[in-house]
Amino acid sequence: MYSNDELYEYVLDNIQKVVFPEELIRLKLSLSAFELLALMMSEKYQAVTMGSLAQGLSVPMSTATGIVNRLVKKGLLARGRSEEDRRVVTVSLTETGWQMMGDLKRLLYAKIDRVRDILSAEEFQTALELLHKLILGFQQEGRQPQEKVPQRRIIEIE
Repeated sequence: MYSNDELYEYVLDNIQKVVFPEELIRLKLSLSAFELLALMMSEKYQAVTMGSLAQGLSVPMSTATGIVNRLVKKGLLARGRSEEDRRVVTVSLTETGWQMMGDLKRLLYAKIDRVRDILSAEEFQTALELLHKLILGFQQEGRQPQEKVPQRRIIEIE
């Protein structure tokens, strides 16, 4: 069994290989984690409201506005208005944003394919199950098992 110190050293020695592979550097992604998450949400939902974006990033609206401002300036996002309610601001990927997200997805899919090649089908399934279990464990950290997750109250403006 590895000690926490040994695991810490192992993670430090290898995290760059997983989190910052050379391919990402070649894509010239000069984005913060929040900017990347904002782009991923915009890609997933096509056009996302500023309120939904702020909620999805778990940041105040002023922070979400700053993130979007930087992405608009980089030419990756564009602002728009909701067709149903012109007061609602939406953001969506620009053509450049779509291209960058496509490049990023191809890179990540290639990484997943490399993992599939290394592991058997059963090992890959086990790895996914363990990853899911870890994510759930981190989400529940600091809460009692019976404790409910606090929900944000969303007020819809009609």
